[in-house]
Amino acid sequence: MTKQQSAKAVYNKLTADLAIDAAPRNAAVVHDRKYREARKDCQNNGTDHCRTFADEFQCVFDMLHSDRALAEPFVHYVVATGEWVPSVILYTECQMHELKAFCFNGSSSSVLSFDKTFNLEAIYVTVAVYKNLAVVRRRTNEHPLFIGPLCLHGHSDAETYSFFFSHIASRLLDCPFSQLIIGADEEQAMRKAMTHAFPGSFQVTCTGHMQNNGNKKLDSVVGKRLGVRHAVHNAIFVSNGLTSCDDIMAFDNRVKHIRNNVFSDCPASIVQYCESCLHSLLHDNIIAGHPGWMNNNCESVNHVIKQYTQWRPQQLPDLINKLRDLVRGQYTEADRALCGRGELQLVSTYSKRRITIDRWKSVGCTVAKSQRRLFQTDCRSAVFNVHG
Repeated sequence: MTKQQSAKAVYNKLTADLAIDAAPRNAAVVHDRKYREARKDCQNNGTDHCRTFADEFQCVFDMLHSDRALAEPFVHYVVATGEWVPSVILYTECQMHELKAFCFNGSSSSVLSFDKTFNLEAIYVTVAVYKNLAVVRRRTNEHPLFIGPLCLHGHSDAETYSFFFSHIASRLLDCPFSQLIIGADEEQAMRKAMTHAFPGSFQVTCTGHMQNNGNKKLDSVVGKRLGVRHAVHNAIFVSNGLTSCDDIMAFDNRVKHIRNNVFSDCPASIVQYCESCLHSLLHDNIIAGHPGWMNNNCESVNHVIKQYTQWRPQQLPDLINKLRDLVRGQYTEADRALCGRGELQLVSTYSKRRITIDRWKSVGCTVAKSQRRLFQTDCRSAVFNVHG
C-alpha cells in the first residue's frame, strides 16, 4: 500500500479502517515505513548507490546487459553520443508483435501516436500508444489503450527522435508503411523524424494542439480583441469551421471561402501561417481518414504513468522498472481476457481463441503467450491478405 499511495493517504486510510489500538500511532510511523521500504527496494534493484545522474546511467547500462538473461527483455537500446545525454529505448517483443498486428490496416487500424511526457525525471519520456483491437473494456465496449515502445531522452531535437523512430522502423521492416497512420502533436522536430523514419506513412496532427498554437499566433500578431482575430478563429476552429470538414471536397470549398472572405483583412504573417501550417496539417488528417483527430490517447497514458509514479521525479532505474511494471500489467490483463476474467473481454473476431480456466491453471502463461501470438497472427494475416 505504501508503494502506491502517499504516506498521508495510507495514514488516513489505516486510521479510518482499523481500531484505535491497531492503527499507526502517528503519521511518522507510516513515513518511516515508506522510507524503509523504498530503501530496501533500491538495495534489491542495485540502485542504492545512485548518488549522481551519471550513476543512474551506469545502472541503466548494467540493466541493458542483465535484461538479456530475461525471458522478455525491456531495456533494448542505449544511445550515447558525445556530450549529449544518452537515450534509452524500452520495449518488449510482445509490444512489437502487437504494433505489427494492430497498426497496419490503413484507416481501420489503430493510430500509432507519440507524445513527450514531462516531470518524470531529469529527462523526457516519449511514449508510443496504440489501441489493442483484440479486446474491449467490459464497461464501455471500447478498445483499451496500450503502451508501446518508450524512449528516455535528454534532448528534443530531430536527431534524437530519429534514433528512436528509426529503431522502431527497423523492427517493422516487414510491414507496409503505406498502411501505417502515425500521430503526434505539432512538434516540428518529432514530425520531421517521423517523416524520415516511416516513409510513405500517413501523419495526423492533434487538432487541439493546432487550435492552441493557432490562438497563440493570433494573439501575438493581432491581439485578443480585434474583429479579425475572431473571424479567423471562427472560420477555422468552431463547430462549422475548417476543422469540422470530414471530406476533401468540403475542406477545399471551406478553404476557398476563407481565402475570399476572411484573409483579405488579415496580416500577411497570419495568412502565411494558416496556408503553410494549419491548412496542410488539417488536410493531411482528412487524407489519413481521421479528421479532427486528437492526441488524447497519449495524454491519457501520460496521466496513468504520472499517477503510477505519484507525480514525483524518479531515478532512472526506478522509472524504468515502473514502466516495465505498467507494460507487464497491461498484458497480464489482456491475457486474463482469454479465459473470461478481468476488465477486458475478447472481441467476437477472436472469441475462438478463448480458453478454459482449467487449461489456464494447468499450463499458465505458456498458453496465454501462444494464444496471444495466434490472434496477433490472425490480424496480420488479414492485413497482408488485403494489401499483399
